[in-house]
Amino acid sequence: MNIPLLVLTLAVQLSLMLVLPVLVGWWLRKRYGVGWRIYWIGGATFVISQVVHLPLNYALGLLTGTWGVGLWPLPLMALVAGLSAGACEQSARWVILRYLLRGARSWQEALQFGAGHGGVEAIILGLIALSAMGSMVVIQTTGVQALGLEGEAAAQAEQSLRLFWGAPWYTPLLAGLERSFAIAFHICMAVLVMRAITHSQFRYFLAAVAAHMLFDAWAVWGSRTLDLLPTELGLAIGAAIALWATVRLRDESHRYHA
Repeated sequence: MNIPLLVLTLAVQLSLMLVLPVLVGWWLRKRYGVGWRIYWIGGATFVISQVVHLPLNYALGLLTGTWGVGLWPLPLMALVAGLSAGACEQSARWVILRYLLRGARSWQEALQFGAGHGGVEAIILGLIALSAMGSMVVIQTTGVQALGLEGEAAAQAEQSLRLFWGAPWYTPLLAGLERSFAIAFHICMAVLVMRAITHSQFRYFLAAVAAHMLFDAWAVWGSRTLDLLPTELGLAIGAAIALWATVRLRDESHRYHA
């Protein structure tokens, strides 16, 4: 167990999850002049989408794994989980972009909106990771006995401690990189949904839902069947394709004010 190296990569992970999302929004503002308002509305859109997404996942049995889709074969379950995320998040994007941000119809504004969506998700997960890290440091320093736990609860705390500090040193680094992949992916999804609105072509919305389904399905399936490195490699490839599509979909001339 190389604790100093693990702590270093944990610091990199938290930087990628808490600092990088804001830097992306800052760069887009500086490069294209798109303000923070659209960034934070994009972030709020992610939160709003979870109001439907999380209860839906619970109803489907995806959160507990003890009924419904949670008992299906892994490939099918992963696809349904991806479809649930894609349908909820793309629908929330479409509603907000179509009806709230009626004056924001450019490719550049779609970039900032998507950066906010993926950025706020990364920040929320980063804060959760920071809280978990703090808890593990406290338990490692004071010992499980200081928590006043007994029996099974104490055993679970001990196991959590061993898993956290016994993880490969690169695990936090890959977790942070995964959030950067997700931000790139969310930017592309925002561009696709924006294009569905500006060009009045629903196929772009369907493409966003399908792409989101496959991206998340790979993450779910890979996390249960593959090692961490090939799973993250697949997500990196997905992010690279998303970046390529984002550039290809740039359209300076088409603005639509409905």
